[in-house]
Amino acid sequence: MLHRTADDYMGDLWELPSGGVDEGEDLVHALHREVEEETGLVIASIVEYLGHFDYLSKSGKRTRQFNFGVTTGGGPVALTEHDEHLWADTSGQRLVSPAVQDVLKRWHDVKAE
Repeated sequence: MLHRTADDYMGDLWELPSGGVDEGEDLVHALHREVEEETGLVIASIVEYLGHFDYLSKSGKRTRQFNFGVTTGGGPVALTEHDEHLWADTSGQRLVSPAVQDVLKRWHDVKAE
């Protein structure tokens, strides 16, 4: 989970790595690019689709966030847009929005199967 700086839009929010899909880019490529851009981590595999939720962006546009469980190739986290990171274990789930809590619950359910 990534922490938005206090002076950013939705400041102090803990969130999952996310971002837009560029023109001509498919969702899978956007997922790989955004995770690497925001964390420095390279996705090794996509494990599971974890659903989506809608929210209003900074511009007031309705936005849909698609969420995936992934594994990474390891390595240190290198933040570019956020000021802290936290692995999404059960102790950190209370720090996120209810929509992200639902995504994390689905991820933990998938891991338990």
